[in-house]
Amino acid sequence: MMATRKQNRRLGQREKKNSGGGMFIVLAILLGLGGLVLFHPSFEREAPMLELDLPGNQIGLAAVPLQIRDTGSGLDSVRVTLQVGDTELELFNERYASPVQERVLSLDLAPLKKKLHEGPALLTVSARDRSLWLLGNTASLQRTLQVDLSPPAISILSTDHYVTQGGSGVVIYSVSEEGTTNGVQVGDYFFPGTPGLFREDPRIQVAIFAHPHDVPRDVKAQVRASDAAGNATAASFPYVVRDRRYRERTINVSESFIRNVVLPLQGRGGDDDLVASFLRVNNKMRADNARQKREICSTPSAEILWDGAFHQLSNSKVEANFADKRDYLFDGKKVDQQYHLGYDLAVTKRYPIEAANNGRVVWAEPLGIYGNTVILDHGLGVYTLYAHLSSMDVKAGDTIQKRAVLGRSGSTGLAGGDHLHYEVMIRGVPVLPLEWWDRKWIQDNVERKLDAVRKELASR
Repeated sequence: MMATRKQNRRLGQREKKNSGGGMFIVLAILLGLGGLVLFHPSFEREAPMLELDLPGNQIGLAAVPLQIRDTGSGLDSVRVTLQVGDTELELFNERYASPVQERVLSLDLAPLKKKLHEGPALLTVSARDRSLWLLGNTASLQRTLQVDLSPPAISILSTDHYVTQGGSGVVIYSVSEEGTTNGVQVGDYFFPGTPGLFREDPRIQVAIFAHPHDVPRDVKAQVRASDAAGNATAASFPYVVRDRRYRERTINVSESFIRNVVLPLQGRGGDDDLVASFLRVNNKMRADNARQKREICSTPSAEILWDGAFHQLSNSKVEANFADKRDYLFDGKKVDQQYHLGYDLAVTKRYPIEAANNGRVVWAEPLGIYGNTVILDHGLGVYTLYAHLSSMDVKAGDTIQKRAVLGRSGSTGLAGGDHLHYEVMIRGVPVLPLEWWDRKWIQDNVERKLDAVRKELASR
């Protein structure tokens, strides 16, 4: 009897032990499943990211940029609607069969023009990812916007727009809305207008533009403007392009010139393919420098800094003209063709280089094929460039008076000898310097137009 009780007691202890072990196993399984749910990528809990790239609260017929990203399980669906009054317009609705990490949208409202009307509207963006957590994480974005379907109006105020091919022009106009992006379009070139010269009316803009040498004569300039909602308009104006013939020249490139001048510019001590080396500098570096000049000259002073005609370097002679077409020959074969977009002015070696007019230094550093270069901002998009200097006596930010010494002439950069390469540029686009040396041209094309508009405003 006593033995039976002891046996039962031992059996009960075993059952308790077995029961405790079973519970531990079940608990371990549950914890493992929980960890799987919590930490497995398929159960991630990060919602998609939504980014609406609108600078203001206005929308028009221009495309609306939208970016949706999900770096975890990927996007499952995206829907975009616009509530206009009592009407809900569906702008976008997609569901994806496989994960999509990013969707960059440009929502086109133009097809919905007949259903849109000006006034408030509610834009809603909804996105769901493919996470197994609660059948997908969701994100939504709502933004109250103002529908604006009316483009700004442009009124041309100036007259007598005669422009030489390769030269400069000036047009004065007003835009019905402030804060627009506006300017003159000539082929692929755009020259922004400058406000603020007429305090009586801040909507009046002055645009100094170029008809570049490489734009055909039959291409006419247009004033263009777009508002914050993306509504755009264009206006033509009386515009006559006068022909100008530019020279053609042949330049023989020697092996010694490539080894002594070209190779140091590209940082190479030697190259078996001399023509390839020459093209890397004369072609690619030249194009890169042209882009740099446009960037340097992209934020001009909004006031006129110059005073009267621009000054030609004292005692100088023009050795190479603006827009000379140059064929480059190596061993008697044509290897490249470029345009020389400035004047080469020769005097004596290490000659003092004078500022053509009052301005502000925006660049005083080496610049590729131009070597040591100084660039002056004269206001309203007009700049001058002084290249190949042996030394520079100014720095960026300096205020300069006409005929102040900027440095000394030299042969730095892609120069075969000591001289000054001089350019006049409109927002970095080279133009015929001769016009800006001409006092009468500045009076007729800039000053008289400004005076005429001032008189018109005073008579109102």
